[in-house]
Amino acid sequence: MNLREIRKQFPLLKHTVYLNSADQAPPGRYWIDAIRRSLNLLEAGSIEDTPPYGFATHPFLSNIFFEVIEKGAKLIHAHRDEVTNNYRIMTAANMIINDIIQWERGDNVVFTNLDYPSIPFILLGLRKRGVELRRVEHKNGIIPIDEMEKMIDDRTKLMVINRTMPWSGFTYANVREISSIAHEHGAYVLDDAFQATGAIDIDVHRDEVDFLLSGSYKWQCGPEGAGILYVRREIIENVEPDFRNYLWVDFKGEIPFSTEDHDNLSSWDYPLQKNANKFEMGTVVTPILFGWDATLDFLLNTGIEEIEKRVRSLGDYAYTRLSEEGFSLITPESRENRHGLIVYTSGNAKRDREIYTNLNSPKSPQDRPIKLTLRYAGGIGGIRISTHFFNTKEEIDTLIERQRKILKN
Repeated sequence: MNLREIRKQFPLLKHTVYLNSADQAPPGRYWIDAIRRSLNLLEAGSIEDTPPYGFATHPFLSNIFFEVIEKGAKLIHAHRDEVTNNYRIMTAANMIINDIIQWERGDNVVFTNLDYPSIPFILLGLRKRGVELRRVEHKNGIIPIDEMEKMIDDRTKLMVINRTMPWSGFTYANVREISSIAHEHGAYVLDDAFQATGAIDIDVHRDEVDFLLSGSYKWQCGPEGAGILYVRREIIENVEPDFRNYLWVDFKGEIPFSTEDHDNLSSWDYPLQKNANKFEMGTVVTPILFGWDATLDFLLNTGIEEIEKRVRSLGDYAYTRLSEEGFSLITPESRENRHGLIVYTSGNAKRDREIYTNLNSPKSPQDRPIKLTLRYAGGIGGIRISTHFFNTKEEIDTLIERQRKILKN
């Protein structure tokens, strides 16, 4: 890993100590240049490059749409036909919860009080159908697997997990164990992996999750507006949701718009394609897909295994330095249950906010801004930093020194 060359791709690092990829990664030259190229091609009258993409009024009519699916599948070790493009977690989660899963009164769904609110917000709508919401409580930022198991029974239709918790950094060490517990009772597993994809090596087949959702602009270091929707092959083949995208009908021949006998019912009366595109909701646009394509190339060429090693190593270093400074770590001590998302507190919420404000907007012009966030949920939280593979130990040292000065004053 050539760190010098990698850091050149993020111009913001020259001016800012950027420890905020859990919120949004710094803009990368590779994806900005790719978006510019797509717009230049469009201005010239076509979206063509090598290989040719062809003029396309919609992204799903261009080769780039399918290229990013193939690369996204490779990133999470999925089959190509199990992945499609997605933008927002909530959009895909709405479809999974409200269209794919067939709920009955008396069913239940299991999730945790540290899950990001986008999915629990959707789950609230299940109450009017008579579905019970069972919420597992964290213990000091950790989700006890045995408590999850107690919540699941034969009326559980869905288990929701955040592979990495945005509020504590807790990361499930053995997702397959959770999947096994859920599957024993006939429940699906929905994996919100936004805070993990791009930071650690994910293998959806090893972990046996049924659905995985992730966006492009956090740890994946891409533009906002793209992401991955994974659906396990058996679900694709056996489940047909109410949601239908007519472009993914498995009709014979080409799209029938130009045929004289085109009929808006009979010409489309075919089964949906048996791949993940039958769940694709038309939420991505061509220029963003060009940027996403460049991002996936950047990640795959760097190597997700190497990225994970560096993310975890820097996370270890930050964890140790913060502990030595006397901060209380919300993030678990166990290395297998965390990566580079570290949450800590001075023990006083007001003091944490003063530290956060001073770091983000330093009073001295000699001090570079240190970008991080404040995050709270489930009665825990504090200052959150993200050590990604482009960061350095020196940047973490700068954070420590600046905090020391702030607290001294």
